[in-house]
Amino acid sequence: MNVVAIIQARMGSTRLPEKALKKIHGKTILWHIINRINHSKFIDDVIIACTINNEDKAIEDFAKKNFIKVYRGSVDDIVDRFYNAAKKVDADIIIRLWGDCPLVDPELIDKALKVFIEKGLDYSNNFNPPSYPAGLNFEIYSIKTLETILINTKDPFFREYPFEYVYAFEKSFKTYYAKNKKNLSSINLTVDYQQDFELISKIFEKLSKKDEIFYLDDIVNLINKNPELQSLNIDLKRNIEYERDKKKRQT
Repeated sequence: MNVVAIIQARMGSTRLPEKALKKIHGKTILWHIINRINHSKFIDDVIIACTINNEDKAIEDFAKKNFIKVYRGSVDDIVDRFYNAAKKVDADIIIRLWGDCPLVDPELIDKALKVFIEKGLDYSNNFNPPSYPAGLNFEIYSIKTLETILINTKDPFFREYPFEYVYAFEKSFKTYYAKNKKNLSSINLTVDYQQDFELISKIFEKLSKKDEIFYLDDIVNLINKNPELQSLNIDLKRNIEYERDKKKRQT
């Protein structure tokens, strides 16, 4: 069983352009994501899934320079892009990650993967409902689930937000939603804005150690001791495009 992390990345962010290759603590955000998921006990391979837009050639170049697999595909059809990236590396289980989340936690992913594999699940995530900090989000799909979505819907909303298809037809899938004991969803560790970048940079500055990574508990302890850190980005608007598209679909 081939377990593959697919990192969704692009250079064309309107709020913080070229963020995937911005450097934190001397390394790009994409480098940090890959370095952290390489500590997973279950993930066998990693591939970056970027778009065919000209600006994303920089991501392809980064991947090739660092001997990381890469697939370039559709801009908005995430299902098609992920399915083809998964097929390129013969994936059986896919962990979907985002290229603006340099603090992804391999321990959280491994806990969910263990359940996913043992129970033979079709889909899992750790943000329904939110209980972990944004920026530590992940989804897990079986290749069969991606194939099901690819074959059964052309709906642009479902093709861009495939988890919404699973929610809409949940009786057809075996699912599991990981929840944290304490609700930490007020903490945002995604790099959407310059303020986020400053927060994440400070976290790396305080917690990074040579040849080691740090985890969710380390981050929470740091923020609890230094509450001014969270104030850097707590009032920023999030998920703007998703909320807009969801509202448009409901009207």
